[in-house]
Amino acid sequence: EAVAPALLEQFRKSSALEGDRKKIANAAQLERRARADSDLLAELLRSQGFFDASVTPSVEADSAAIRVTLTAEPGTLYRFETVDLEGLDQAAGADAAALRSAFAVKVGDPVDAAAVIAAGVALQIALGQRGFALARVGEKDIEIDHEKRVARLSLPVSPGPVQQFGEI
Repeated sequence: EAVAPALLEQFRKSSALEGDRKKIANAAQLERRARADSDLLAELLRSQGFFDASVTPSVEADSAAIRVTLTAEPGTLYRFETVDLEGLDQAAGADAAALRSAFAVKVGDPVDAAAVIAAGVALQIALGQRGFALARVGEKDIEIDHEKRVARLSLPVSPGPVQQFGEI
């Protein structure tokens, strides 16, 4: 899948098992690292919209090696049912449509935390480029509906007045 290589790279950067791979460890230490990595992988899956993900670690030893396996069941990919940029349409006037398109997260998109953060930054930049120098993009609120397996995103936006530079 398209997200798998990026997810694997993120996982390897923070993995307790990968980080301590060359250190000698007893069975209890390996079990603890496997549980920590299991929690890490589940959290990474949730950050990409797999809120029902479950990860099960197992540690098996034979005479030649120890094998640690993380079995992941991602579950259903949650998608945004609504994306509401509160206050943008009323305050930005004719610029509202262009500013809304700068926020790359749309209805139907996967609930991806990194994408939401990047879209918020892009919106803040677009506001400044359109003359809204005092604009504020508030804290995002993502409501997860586990029954419907969807999410609703609300992000308050206060563009403020258009600012213009005087003569330079």
